[in-house]
Amino acid sequence: MIKEKESSQNWETVGRPGYQGKGKDEQIASWNHIYGEGNWRLAWQLADGQVLNFDQVFQHYVEGYILYFENHQEEAIFLTDNFSYGYDKDQVSREEAFNPLALVNQPGRPNQFHHVALNLALELFLGLKFRGTEPIQIREGKPHTDPATWPAGWAWGPGHIPAVNPELIPNSDVSSWWQKGSIEDLYQSAKILQIKR
Repeated sequence: MIKEKESSQNWETVGRPGYQGKGKDEQIASWNHIYGEGNWRLAWQLADGQVLNFDQVFQHYVEGYILYFENHQEEAIFLTDNFSYGYDKDQVSREEAFNPLALVNQPGRPNQFHHVALNLALELFLGLKFRGTEPIQIREGKPHTDPATWPAGWAWGPGHIPAVNPELIPNSDVSSWWQKGSIEDLYQSAKILQIKR
């Protein structure tokens, strides 16, 4: 995590780690071994050169969901009328479902936060209250599997939600399950590894 007051001048970019997924803990252990704990960080460098911290890149997710649901109001109403909130891989409490850091950098668990952006966009920014009794899983289906087995909310995963400013997505060879120009593409393509100078 990047502290707001840390100057980017104290950090040197040494790579673009891309999607970490299940290998996150091993990668963190490797960076701790190579660079020393506290001597490296993840940041996000946009195509215009701006370097963001997690809170700032998370805001791109929120803005993407806001714009998407403004343009797809029937989907927003469907979600809020029928479900109590969204979650990603691990079912969480309502409080955790609205906390961007609840499942970020937790050992043994993949980072999970796009559902928080969806929840905040719908309730906090668009003023739609979730009224259902059960949460909905907002997660991509596994590739090469029957779509009938995919989570109910797969279509609202971050790989399907367009970035508000796709021109800020850096050109990279990072690729996986997300669509080009999506908020997930921005997050993964802009991710950089930095070490202290």
